[in-house]
Amino acid sequence: MDISIIGLGYVGLTNALYLGKHHTVHGYDIDYGKVDALQNDEVYLGEDGLQAYLTRYKKAYHFYHDLDQCITNSSVIIIAVPTPEAKDGTCDLTALMDVVQSIAPFAIQHAILLIRSTVIPGTNQKVKDKLQSLNRADIQVVSMPEFLALGTAMKDMEHPSRLVIGTEHSKVVDVIKDMYRYDERTPYVVSEPQTAELIKYASNALLATKVSFINEMSQISEAIGANISTVLDGLSLDPRIGKHFLQPGLGFGGSCFPKDLKALKLLANEHHLDGLLLEATLKANKDQTRRFTERVLSRFKGNLEGKKIAILGLSYKGATADVRNSPAFTVIDMLTDKKAIIFAYDKRSTIEFFECRGEKPCLAYANDIEDALIDAECAIIINDAEEIKALSAVDFKRLMKTPIVFDGKNLFDVDKMKTIEYHSVGRKSTR
Repeated sequence: MDISIIGLGYVGLTNALYLGKHHTVHGYDIDYGKVDALQNDEVYLGEDGLQAYLTRYKKAYHFYHDLDQCITNSSVIIIAVPTPEAKDGTCDLTALMDVVQSIAPFAIQHAILLIRSTVIPGTNQKVKDKLQSLNRADIQVVSMPEFLALGTAMKDMEHPSRLVIGTEHSKVVDVIKDMYRYDERTPYVVSEPQTAELIKYASNALLATKVSFINEMSQISEAIGANISTVLDGLSLDPRIGKHFLQPGLGFGGSCFPKDLKALKLLANEHHLDGLLLEATLKANKDQTRRFTERVLSRFKGNLEGKKIAILGLSYKGATADVRNSPAFTVIDMLTDKKAIIFAYDKRSTIEFFECRGEKPCLAYANDIEDALIDAECAIIINDAEEIKALSAVDFKRLMKTPIVFDGKNLFDVDKMKTIEYHSVGRKSTR
C-alpha cells in the first residue's frame, strides 16, 4: 500500500516510520530542515526507537519538499499537522484546512483522508464540507485520534492501548486494520466521527483531572501532616482507581493537556454548558506550581537576592525535550523576580528552553548537573530525568553550599534524604 503522511512532527513521523514496516510511505513537511534530515537518514526527534526504524526500513521511505509529489499515488493520506491553541483558546485548524485545500487537486479518486491531528469535535464535518466545495466529495474523511505519549511514542505505536476510528464507511475499517496490522489483542473502537474526536479530548481531560486531583490531595496532606505516598498506595489498590496519573508533583505541562482542556471548555460553552470541572482542573494545575514555588520563597523568608539556585530539569517531563507549558517557566520567573541567581540544567532541552525564554537577567544555563549544583544554596527539581534520579543525599551535600532540596517530582525516599534538608510534595520535610 502507498501511504502519504502530511506533517512530519511528533505524531506524523512516528506513524510514518511504523507504517514503513509493511508499506511504502511518502512523507511531506513544510519544514525543509525536517525533510532534509530524513532524506539523509537522520531523525531529528529525541525519541527512543525512531532512528532504528528509519535505518532498518529505509527503502520504504520517501520524503518530499513538494506536496503534490508526495500524494500522487497514495490511496491513504494521513494528516498529522499541528492544531495549536488559537489566541481565543480554540483549536486552530488553519494548518489542517490549508492541507485539505492543497491536496484536493492531486489526491486520487476515492482516497481515504485520515485525520490523526488532535481536532475538536465537529472538525471531520468541516473537512467534508471543504472537500465538497472543492468538488472532491469522493474523498472519504476518517477521524483517527492518536494516543502517543512523549518519551514512549514508538512503544505506544507498536502496542497501542486502543485504536479509535471515526467513520461512516465500514470498508474503511478493514483498510485501516490492514495498514497497521496489529494483533488480536489491540482493541478497536469504531464510531461516528464526532464521537471519535470527543474520545481524544475526554481522555486528555480525565488524565489532567487526575493530576490536579492528586495534587490537591497533596496540599491537604501537607496541611495535616499526612503522607501522600501512603495515601496513593491506599487509593491505587482499589481496582476502580488504579495508580496512573496519580503522582503528585508540580502539575501537568506539555502541549496537549492545557490546550485541549481550554478548547473542550469553549466547546461546552458554545453549547451553553459551563464546563466547571474543566475550568477547575486548569486552575488547580496553575495554582500547584505557584504554591510549590511559594514554599521555596517562604523557606528563605522572601530573601533570595544573590542566592544561587539550581534548577534541575526544564522540560515538563524528563523523557522529552518539550518545554511547552513547563512548570520551569513559572518557577524561574518567580525566583528571578526576587533576584535569585538561577543555574538551570537539562540534558535534553536547554536549547528549546532558551529559544522560548531568550535572554533573562539572573538566569544561566549549566553545562552539566554538577555545574548547576556546585555552591548552590537551594536545588529545585522540575522533572524526572534519569540523571536527576541518579543523585543522592551525598551528592547534594558534597556539591551544594547549603544542601536544601525542593523536589517537585517526589523522586527520592524521604528516609534516605534525612541527612539534608529535603522538601517534597505532600510529604513531611526532613527539616
